Formats: sequence, C-alpha cells, structure tokens
Amino acid sequence: MGKITGDVSVLGISNLLQMLSMNGCRGFLTTQQEGQRKVIHFLDEGIRLVAGARRTNPLGEILMRTGKITRDQLDELLAEQRRTGTPLGEIVSQRGILSKDVIQTALREQVAEEIYDLFTWTDATFSFSETADGPSSGEQGPLAQVTLDTSMMSIMIEAARRVDELARIQSIIPDVRLIPERLELPAILDDPSLDRNAIEDLLPLVDAQRTVGHIIEESLFPKFTVLRTLYGLAQRGVVKIRDRGSGDTGPITLLRRPVTPASERPAARGRTVLLLSDLPTYRAALALCVRSEGFDVIEGQGLEEAQQHLGRKTVDAIVLDVPIETDGGLEACMKVRGIAKVPIIVLAGNTSKQAIANALQSGARYVLVKPFKEDLLLERLANVLKA
Repeated sequence: MGKITGDVSVLGISNLLQMLSMNGCRGFLTTQQEGQRKVIHFLDEGIRLVAGARRTNPLGEILMRTGKITRDQLDELLAEQRRTGTPLGEIVSQRGILSKDVIQTALREQVAEEIYDLFTWTDATFSFSETADGPSSGEQGPLAQVTLDTSMMSIMIEAARRVDELARIQSIIPDVRLIPERLELPAILDDPSLDRNAIEDLLPLVDAQRTVGHIIEESLFPKFTVLRTLYGLAQRGVVKIRDRGSGDTGPITLLRRPVTPASERPAARGRTVLLLSDLPTYRAALALCVRSEGFDVIEGQGLEEAQQHLGRKTVDAIVLDVPIETDGGLEACMKVRGIAKVPIIVLAGNTSKQAIANALQSGARYVLVKPFKEDLLLERLANVLKA
C-alpha cells in the first residue's frame, strides 16, 4: 500500500480503520483535526496509540478516578518515579496498589477511549505510511507501549453505540463552548445509570465559569463519560446548560465485516435473529456483524415493533438491548420472553451483578455487558441455537 492520504469526511474513519485492518496493513496512521493529532501504530499483535493521548499521566488519573489513591498520594508516587527512574506502573505494582494485570487492563481501556474519540472527528485529514519510521521517542505519548489486542469490528460496534448516545447528548450539549451552571443538588442522587465517582469529580468543576470543554480537560474522566454525566445531570435538573442552541451529529459510515464461508457457519444456516435496540447506528452495526455470519436479521426498536415482527415471522433467537438496571428494562425482557418462547441474549451497559441476575431471572439466556467483542455475541448465538 505504501503511503495514502485523504480526508476523513470523504472516506469515513470507520471505513479507513476497517480497510487497514482487513488488508493486514502494518504501519502508522496519522489523523489531524483543529490542532489535534493522533498516531496509531498497526502491528501484528494489535494496535498502539503512539502519540496523541489527551492525558499526560493516564495511569495516575485512572488510579485517582477509581479511588485507589488521592492527589497527594499521586504526587508522592510521581516524586519517587522522578527520583528512582522506575516506571509508575512498577511502583504501583510493588506497593500492592494494583496488580500488573489490572494496570494493563486499565491502560488498554484508556487506549480504547482515545480511539473511540476518533469516531467523532468529521473534518480530519489522515495519512497512512507503511514505513518503519514513526514518531521519535520524544514525540511518543504515555500510552505508546500499550497494545490494544481487539478487532476493529469490536471497536466499531462500541463506537457506533457511542455515536447514537452522543446524538442524544447533543440535544442538550451541542457545543463544548457552552457553560454548565449548577442548580440545587438533591440530598440524594442515587441513579444507577450515572457514575457516582464521575458526578463527584465533575460537580466541583460546574461553577458557571468553565465551559464544557474546560471541564473535559480538567476532569479525571474520559471525554465521553464527562459528556454523558453532564447530560444526565442536566436531565435531572442538577445543572443547566446556558444558551443551548441546536446540534447536528452528521452521518456515520458503517464498517463491513468479511462474510464467513457457509461451510464454517452451519449454526447460522436458515436461522433468523430479531435484533431490538432503540439506538439506530448501534443496531445497524450489530446487524452487519450478525448477518456476516449467515443469519437472517430483523431489526426493531421496541416492544411494539417486536410484536409486529413476531406476528409475521418465526425467529430463532432475540438480541435485546435494554437498560437492565431499571424496572422498565427488566419488564421489556419479560414481555419479549412471554411473546416469543425463544432464547434471548440481553445487551446491557456497565451494571451490577444483581442487575445481571435479575435479567437472567426475567428470561434472558445470556447477558453481555458493553462493550464486548463481536465474536462473543456470535459465540452466544451459536450456543443458544445448538439445540
């Protein structure tokens, strides 16, 4: 392939990443937009974000936002790092704060967050080069040695879900230059759909002076989590966004997954899956993945559409995307199970073990917590259809 350059708005970041992955390209992808720059290194074992991480000390901030250490403790650890030259991760592991495996998992999640952010870049330019020459050691970011060993389809599915959610968020926060203003905080804000740690981190920054963009920069949490939390707080009347205006997310281009040969997917032959989700981009991404395995896929949004589809055609399995931490989500699962006596796989956001147990009691055969690798969904479909 040598070297290619272009405009993300023409090709689409989704198609670009998938094209490089499917063709087995190895090299450096550089994307730039409004002074921002990210460099992704494609390797045999996965991908690395060698430059462009928003966080200068991602491990320290991960430790703080998960409540493992305080700001003073982080300053002490950084002082030891400077004094001894020992990497921060090794110091943390030696002190027993976190194991090496947990540290690596947290850092891979941070790399994924940075790559998901690329899917919101619409006016970026890109260049890809197969040359062995990447950014110099001085230009490399703090995550340069962390390898993300997941497929591009998995990344695309989670990115699609976020794009759908951002479309909702932009109805209240269409521009990061707007200023959130704190209203009266209720005595108890116990909402399982919001991250309590993120709320505690963000509320002190909502001072009617900082813009949403400033809050994103100063928060310990990733950009998507900040926007999602501010949106949730605005919906609940805890904050308001001044001069709301209107927003437009623009189109997103979906990826295409190579179709598995029929001889390698006998479980899918002649089987129909009903896929229910009120997130259209996410639903379409999942449908592409499931169809690529040879399943027939019917897409629907909610219970009413489920009843219509089930009244017209027999399905073999149902994939249901609902918030199982709420009574409404569990009720939807029970109603779908009552309509169709077929296996149900529930897709849920980050949630508690009790919520998962409740979903299983409500009729789900499996519960997959987002984000998940697409192969896990396909494996679960194959399992429920073996009988």
